[in-house]
Amino acid sequence: MLTILAAVFVFGVLVTVHEFGHFITAKLTGMRVDEFAIGFGPKLYQQKDGDTLYSLRAIPLGGYNKIAGMDPDDPPEPGTFKSKPIPSRMLVILAGALMNFLLPIILFSGIFMLEGRQELVNEPILGTVVDGMAAERAGLRNGDRILTINNKPVATWTEVVTNLRASGTNPVTLTADSQGAVKSYTMTPVYD
Repeated sequence: MLTILAAVFVFGVLVTVHEFGHFITAKLTGMRVDEFAIGFGPKLYQQKDGDTLYSLRAIPLGGYNKIAGMDPDDPPEPGTFKSKPIPSRMLVILAGALMNFLLPIILFSGIFMLEGRQELVNEPILGTVVDGMAAERAGLRNGDRILTINNKPVATWTEVVTNLRASGTNPVTLTADSQGAVKSYTMTPVYD
C-alpha cells in the first residue's frame, strides 16, 4: 500500500512539474492560460486570478493547462497560442519535457548541497552522555565538543570513531570544549 501511495505521489509531482513548465512559459511569452489544473476529475478547490483559473482536482494522477488558442478550432486571437511566433510556441511545447529533465538536476544538486552541510551535523559534539558509560565516568557532559584525542585534532564524528577504535581499550586523553572552557579528560573506551 505504501509503495502505491509513493508511486502516486511521485507521479503527481512529475506531472505537476511538467505542466508548470508549459504554464510558466506560456505566461512568459504572453499567452493566455485559461486554466492550470493539478489532478483530474472533480474539482476540490479552485481560484481565479486574472485570466487563469487554478484548480486542484480529486485524482492526483494528472494535470493540464488550457492555453487559449491551442485547440485547432480556436481562432487566432491576440494573446493566444496561434497568435504567437513559432519559437514561442515551440518553447511552450518543449517546456514540459525540459522541466522533467531539470527536476532531477535540481533535486540532486540540492542533496549535494545538503551533503556539504553534513559536516555541520557531523561535528563531534556529544548529544546524550549515557550514565555509567565511559564518557560519563570520564566527566564528559551533554553538549561538550571533542577537540582532540591523544593530542590529535578531530573535526568530525568519523575522526572520533576512527581514533577511538585505533586505541582499542587503552586509555585515551581527550580535550573538549565544555561550556566555553577547554578541559582535559582521560577515558578508557569500552568495547560494545
